[in-house]
Amino acid sequence: MSKYKLSKKIGKDIPDNQATTWIDNYKKRHKDGIHAYFFGSDIIHKILKHPEAVGLRVYLGYSIDEETKKENLQMVLIGARQDGTSIWSDSSLDSPGDGGGVGDGGTPCPPYC
Repeated sequence: MSKYKLSKKIGKDIPDNQATTWIDNYKKRHKDGIHAYFFGSDIIHKILKHPEAVGLRVYLGYSIDEETKKENLQMVLIGARQDGTSIWSDSSLDSPGDGGGVGDGGTPCPPYC
């Protein structure tokens, strides 16, 4: 049994000036790096459509470019259940249209800002 429960209500609005301060702090430390990723609503809705999803996690990871061996920051979207477990693509739904899955393929900023 999990020590905690996730809920659709976790998270809160923050003032724009607080958000821009945090973003600016990050950009100062990572001047030449990626600052954000854009994900379209289709993948977000697909992940959240899973009947057990109460929200989603955004994992940070690195992909490795085969030719240059350069690490590229990635964000991976995964649905989460109330008990905190992740909803992976093979979460035994009757059809792919039932929701769930793991998301990637966002466009990085820069250059897509």
